[in-house]
Amino acid sequence: MADAIAASPGIVMMLGATDVGKTTTATRLAGAAVRAGVPAAIVDADTGQSDLGPPAAVGWGPVRGAVRWMAGVPLAGLWFVGETAPQRVHRHLVEGTLALTGQARRQGAQIVVVDTTGWIEGAGAVAAKLRKIRRLAPRHLVAIQRDREVEPILAQVPRGTVVHRLRPAAAVRRRAAQERRALREAKFAGYFAGSAPLVLDFDDITPQRDTFYRGRRVPPSRVLAEVPPEALRHLLVGLADRRGTIKAMGTVADVDPVLRRIAFVAPPVPPRAVRVVQWGILRVTPGGREAGRLSDLRGVSV
Repeated sequence: MADAIAASPGIVMMLGATDVGKTTTATRLAGAAVRAGVPAAIVDADTGQSDLGPPAAVGWGPVRGAVRWMAGVPLAGLWFVGETAPQRVHRHLVEGTLALTGQARRQGAQIVVVDTTGWIEGAGAVAAKLRKIRRLAPRHLVAIQRDREVEPILAQVPRGTVVHRLRPAAAVRRRAAQERRALREAKFAGYFAGSAPLVLDFDDITPQRDTFYRGRRVPPSRVLAEVPPEALRHLLVGLADRRGTIKAMGTVADVDPVLRRIAFVAPPVPPRAVRVVQWGILRVTPGGREAGRLSDLRGVSV
């Protein structure tokens, strides 16, 4: 399979449920391409179990040589999603995957291996994955499945896409939900280690991305007016420049409606570089602990 992909370069999209070995296989395929002399990169769009960059974001990086683990690939770019579960943010997930794949191609990657979430079962998941396939237009699909669970998607892929079917390796094991959460929290903690306060004036930023509070969608321009400051605490945000390029992911520390200021904790970034704040859904403390979702709150005592 690796030889066939190297001989016919393009986008390689991974498909499969959670814990079937997509990430390991993706890394090995990218490494094999580089060994064959074909420039390669990885886009990590598995926002719930990210290895390249923090969870709740899509990341990409070039593969420079032999690499055993995706976490060893240098992070070259980030796209904020704001949630680890793909159902509510699938549009942002697809946009980020397309944008970062384009970045990788412009940087010279002839093979871009795209890792994806394990959300594959059910009509909604099938439709969402097919939309992603049609927009991404991968040359190769690598489907790892235990028992034909990916076949409803594969039956509808566009003609011309080469499908490679694999079984999970014997060493692959299923993780419990609590173990997956612990891994995410460790990744968040690592990302926010060494962070610093960042204070911005309301009037100097442009808000983007709807969020959800008390069972309803809140437009980005109404978040500070309709969501209490106490509820916004620890909300993940994307901090971007005027062009929308993510400078860092942050977590809300405090909102002062009187002084019209909002404070974040984020990896060091010059305040003047941040002109766009993208609201997320997941709440995460600076220490990495997941503190629930803004959409789940029914009051303001948090």
